Amino acid sequence: MENRNQELDNYYLHVRNAGILLSSTQALQWSNGTLKTLGLSVDRRTKRALAKELPEELAKQLTSVFWLLHFRDPNQSAAEFRLKVARRSGNTDPEFAQYPILAVFSGIKSLIDFDLSGRVSRSLSPEIRDIWIRAEIVADDVRTK
Repeated sequence: MENRNQELDNYYLHVRNAGILLSSTQALQWSNGTLKTLGLSVDRRTKRALAKELPEELAKQLTSVFWLLHFRDPNQSAAEFRLKVARRSGNTDPEFAQYPILAVFSGIKSLIDFDLSGRVSRSLSPEIRDIWIRAEIVADDVRTK
């Protein structure tokens, strides 16, 4: 339990620092917005598998958005994804959103194994997949610290 809390604290600290955010509250908001949007961008099985591997708080953020009739956009653009994340995070600047999104993705990737990361990647649209893959570099830095 204490190990999981430390893991969560390290995750939020990473999101704050790598995401160029000023406070832990902002890190929580951006994590919540990014994970909710990610949850709508991956298929249902992948979302469930990812939620099982994350700490409970992050799993709730990922799975908390539910639409009765939701059809994933397999060609969703990165710009559209950034805009949705920014709005869910209480921000209006989709250009700035790229920093916290990369921070959240890399933080998540540091908590899951390589196979699940690949599964998430395959479930995303091509442009969002590129963001997920770019976050790999940051995730490797997190693992080594």
